[in-house]
Amino acid sequence: MRGESYFACCGADRTTPGCCVAEAHVSDTLNAEALREFTPTPASRGEDDPRNYKVYAMDCEMVYGVWGPELARVSVVDMDNKLVLDLIVKPHNTVIDYNTRFSGLTANQVETSDVDLFEVSFISSRPSSYTFASLKLGPIQAQSRLFELVNERSILIGHSLESDLKAMRLRHERVVDTAVVFEHRQGFPFKRALRNLASEYLQKIIQEDDSGHDSQEDSATCMSLMLLKSERGL
Repeated sequence: MRGESYFACCGADRTTPGCCVAEAHVSDTLNAEALREFTPTPASRGEDDPRNYKVYAMDCEMVYGVWGPELARVSVVDMDNKLVLDLIVKPHNTVIDYNTRFSGLTANQVETSDVDLFEVSFISSRPSSYTFASLKLGPIQAQSRLFELVNERSILIGHSLESDLKAMRLRHERVVDTAVVFEHRQGFPFKRALRNLASEYLQKIIQEDDSGHDSQEDSATCMSLMLLKSERGL
């Protein structure tokens, strides 16, 4: 009926109690200090730099801290959809919402790290028994690990990639965003959901697990979409 108001998420009348609750309100706004911490991807070391022109897809999962969203996991795949980087990152600030419904991360996974934010600690090769929960680093180390793979000439693919670059505190110019390439029929600022693109173009169901999103799956989906686009010119 005209004048009635409904929740956009579940369609319930706005007079009904909310179906989701949380212990605290969260904000997507970064504080001013965080905005000054962005780092450009490193310059090429020359024509022999193996990072030159490499193409990767990246996806990040965030939790909410007292100063806004913070990086909690980053996954990167190459053009063969091989996982080349997958890190859990312990946030710098106090976490007020682990955003498990979307991040796929629990408080225990994020907080059980004993690695200090600025302590250099990483593994150079991943054993076959590796699980992403076995490696936890601070954002500075997460950046340095990514910089082993990419430089200013590399191409990064992602969906709404600006969110991932913000989470990683990165400045990078060579990007391909599937949310822009596969534009919404209503145009900017509307964006198509990655799960809808996966269903339509890849006949693949993603982000349906009750345990939350998977950054490895999402990054691989972005790479697959762009490979399909380049092959078929969709």
